Amino acid sequence: MTDVPAVHRGSRPPVVAVVLLAALVALGALSLLAFRPPAAAPADVPPAEFSAARVDGDLREIARRPHPLGTPDNDRVRDHVVAAARAAGADVRVEVGDVALADPGKAVRVAVARNVVATVPGTDPGLSGGRALLLVSHYDSVPTGPGAADDGAAVASMLEAIRVLKASGGVRNDVVFLFTDGEELGSLGARSFVRKHGVDEFGAVLNWEARGSRGPVVMFETSTANAGLVDAFAGASSRPIANSLAYEVYRRMPNYTDFTVFRDAGATGLNAAFIESVHDYHSPNDDVDTLDRDTVQHHGESMTGLIAALGERDLRTLDSRTAVYFDVFGRVLVHYPAWVALVLAAVAVVALGLLVVAGVRRGRLRVGGAAAVAGTAFGAVVVTAALCFGLWWLVTLVRPGLAALPLSEPYDRGWFIAAFTAVAVVVLLLVSKLLRGRNPAELIAGGLLLVAVLLVAVAVFVPGATYLFQWPLLAGLPALWWAVRRDTAGLPLAALAPAVTVALFAPVVSTLTVALGIKLVGVAMALVVLAGVVVLPLLAVLPRPGLLAAAASVVALALFTTSALVSGFDEHEPRPDGLVYLRDVTTGQSSWLTGDPEPDDWTGRVLGTDPERLSLTREFPLLRDPVLRAPAPPLPLAEPSVTTLADTTADGVRTVRLRVDSARRGWRVQVSLPRDVVRACTAADQRVESAAATVPANLVFEFYGGAELTCEAPAGAEIPVDVADFSLGLPPEVEALVGPRPEGTIQVPSGYRAVDSAIVRRVVRI
Repeated sequence: MTDVPAVHRGSRPPVVAVVLLAALVALGALSLLAFRPPAAAPADVPPAEFSAARVDGDLREIARRPHPLGTPDNDRVRDHVVAAARAAGADVRVEVGDVALADPGKAVRVAVARNVVATVPGTDPGLSGGRALLLVSHYDSVPTGPGAADDGAAVASMLEAIRVLKASGGVRNDVVFLFTDGEELGSLGARSFVRKHGVDEFGAVLNWEARGSRGPVVMFETSTANAGLVDAFAGASSRPIANSLAYEVYRRMPNYTDFTVFRDAGATGLNAAFIESVHDYHSPNDDVDTLDRDTVQHHGESMTGLIAALGERDLRTLDSRTAVYFDVFGRVLVHYPAWVALVLAAVAVVALGLLVVAGVRRGRLRVGGAAAVAGTAFGAVVVTAALCFGLWWLVTLVRPGLAALPLSEPYDRGWFIAAFTAVAVVVLLLVSKLLRGRNPAELIAGGLLLVAVLLVAVAVFVPGATYLFQWPLLAGLPALWWAVRRDTAGLPLAALAPAVTVALFAPVVSTLTVALGIKLVGVAMALVVLAGVVVLPLLAVLPRPGLLAAAASVVALALFTTSALVSGFDEHEPRPDGLVYLRDVTTGQSSWLTGDPEPDDWTGRVLGTDPERLSLTREFPLLRDPVLRAPAPPLPLAEPSVTTLADTTADGVRTVRLRVDSARRGWRVQVSLPRDVVRACTAADQRVESAAATVPANLVFEFYGGAELTCEAPAGAEIPVDVADFSLGLPPEVEALVGPRPEGTIQVPSGYRAVDSAIVRRVVRI
């Protein structure tokens, strides 16, 4: 006779477990389906309501062509923003400022940023002591994409928000709409604005961004004092999607937006963006036709809702406590002060301890048994992460072409997500088989014990993440109480914690797979198994879990095989590539360069099949290691010039003022000076000491616009000035050598590898 596990006791438990598991799957699907933006409103809605259809004209003008800082198209977009904001009734001015950004590990970036500031005066500006509400988006784009989503969607939505605000009669506080320049180069416009105004003039700062072309708008970052803003965001739109886990994760990442500048200056505010369809990000496909209008509607609804809420409040009295918050099915934002989360965590942990003590006294469980369950579950989480990382490594060996994609993110990511999810299911089924002989109280208590340990850990280190663990723990206590009293699983009660867990974890896991990419899918799948720990009492009831695990393994293998087969490149899913032509006047050599992992059908025409692999980061910090190089025919591309504007010596120090001009009107001019000769340089009123320079061996500047700097060296020292100018794209004479891109290839998005450009370099000694 086959032994029947204790959790089987009761009437037809396997059938009940299957029904409950099916309901959990349906709940997870519902949670994911709810993670969508609202439908776009037509153009004929009342003027006091936001309409995504009405922003179409602005979007098409903004995203007609790429418009990075310092280009004629940047001027075109700025002129349109100024005209549209004025036509909507705002008071508009353009603020111009020189900016020099010395970021650790990077060249010093120098540019002239031109911000558009549009103000709609409030009906009672004294309400907040003169402090205004500030909305921020950036009107520049990267060189490789028209910028319809990043950040044209926010710019156009802010223009429509001005119209909505005027049509509704306004709000009591002044509302300032800031359209910054140069965000893509390091938030240069935001730095210029904060340097001039500070942040004390503004009661709240709302920044709007994008890292894709569709999906809901997610509030992913706030200032520390966020309770008042979270409360306002909760009622700002029909889809208040946000969670404090995202806040905790993002503030520990090196990423930046314009909001980073305001936050670091002490501003109170929030940051929101949409992030789905990451392959469109910074790419030629970031165009108007690709951008989802439902996403634009969510942008606008959130903006206008926050303006209506915060525009009528005294911004000085916003609740400055730190909040814990999360949305439920994208419709309701639950939020409460962090101290409440700590109290709830303490209550849940104490209640769990009392029930465990009661179980031990009744002989229903052993502490060692519960600990063994918790340890096994934690091991499963670790094994899952390791398995997923290992499997992805194998996938990249089978499909090396994936390395050509930004972040190695496959186009057909859905197949890979399904495959890795199947792996997580296999692990959970094997764990349920391993723990099948445990009595119900130990099985439930062990899972909750792991959740409790994690709850305590996050309460100390990342309090914004407590909601993920405290609510499943609280929901699991009734099932443990029942198991302690009756020595049965009480399957309907045992389904409470899984139901809460699925509702909370499903959107988080989905967002993580998008935000982190398939490359780091092991993190998301570890969360899946962690969530599955509380489902073990239901899985343990299933007959033949080993056979089910074997079946799930077959499914996973089939999904991985399908993923590998469909992950090629074609005209609909093109292979990203980039090509650089380098003319080095000093050495007399010309070269083809690419940052791609290997030549493709286009770059292979000039690079051949066996190009040299080397590092050029010393000469060109922008060219990340490694690059591929092959000889190129010489072309008479005009070289940059260096003019000495002043040269004086005093007290043993030679001071030279230089100007570098690009005869080709290159978008970027790089100036590199040896640190062992040059002591310091000043550009845009910012002095940079050579000793503090972070680019090895050289002090490097990147100029976007006029290139003028003043440098100091020992008296009598000769200064070698290494200059190079970079074009946007390949000039016609270079394109003629390589020919047009074939179907199935596309310009690599900015920010990942070297993009199409022609560089002319020379060294001038002065």
